[in-house]
Amino acid sequence: MKNILAFGEVMLRLCPQHYKMLDQTDTLDMSYSGTGLNILSGLARNGVQTSLLTVLPENPVGHAAAASIRKLGVQDNHLIFKGSHIGTYLLEMGYGNRPSQVTYLNRSESAFCTTEISDSQMKAALANVDLVHICGIALSTSKIGRENALRLAKITTTMSIPLCFDFNYRMSLVKPEERSSLIADYKQILNEASIVIGGKKDLTLLLEMPFDEEHESLADLYQRFVHDYDLTYFCGTEKSAQGHFKLVRGFLADKENIVFSDDKVVTTYDRIGTGDAFAAGIIQGLIDQCSLQEMVDFAITSTQLAHTTYGDSPILTKSFIQEKMKYDDLDVMR
Repeated sequence: MKNILAFGEVMLRLCPQHYKMLDQTDTLDMSYSGTGLNILSGLARNGVQTSLLTVLPENPVGHAAAASIRKLGVQDNHLIFKGSHIGTYLLEMGYGNRPSQVTYLNRSESAFCTTEISDSQMKAALANVDLVHICGIALSTSKIGRENALRLAKITTTMSIPLCFDFNYRMSLVKPEERSSLIADYKQILNEASIVIGGKKDLTLLLEMPFDEEHESLADLYQRFVHDYDLTYFCGTEKSAQGHFKLVRGFLADKENIVFSDDKVVTTYDRIGTGDAFAAGIIQGLIDQCSLQEMVDFAITSTQLAHTTYGDSPILTKSFIQEKMKYDDLDVMR
């Protein structure tokens, strides 16, 4: 597995400095992000060949986004330029007990959400690809984005390429009257996938899988999901708290086994994108042919460390993460 393609939207992130609220600032930091791009950048940092299939506006903003994609080490040969709008979100970073707040601006009108990608463009992007990642947000933002994602999933499996699907369900992006059709489309793409990233809420609230907490464990629920959709892997993270400490652990299930990482204490500098670091860690483990336990341990350490860096994209190398795993209490690396 040497060549990874992701399909997803690239957004403009605008963030006040120094943990300020929007009404406290007249300065915004600007960067570009998106689930697919974040995952690819984490892999590219470790020498994996990566490319992104997306649509950017044909204007200076779109070309600045393309430059950012290249800077992250992701190939730009499947970027499509059309339209004049990029999806934008404003992030007011949380601090202490105050959670971060995300405000989307007219996301449904972005070039990505309003441009139909042809079968020929999809097949060209899939040439010589070993794994495809599709972000579930594309199913929620627009009808065209959903149709593109479903069609790409079908073509991917027709070409016998493994598909990794990330639930990434955002309730705020879905109108109540659209929910039933969205669930049907999620189930359709899940039937095409071999690797799925998600968690308990995705299974019980979105897919409405029955779960009796008195007689069934989370491990039972996850394995049932793997068998129901004939998956190779299902993985994700679980959050908890112990006193004042916030904890996160990872899980990874196949048809025979399920493994969990240890609980990791997280200290948050920037929360956004930490789940993408987990996904990149799992895919890196697949590339390196690691065991289930090795994969989930590496991925959860990637997640833990991603909480400590600024920006959505994972920036720490595999060697840095492995050194942290080896010497967990290390203060200075030399």
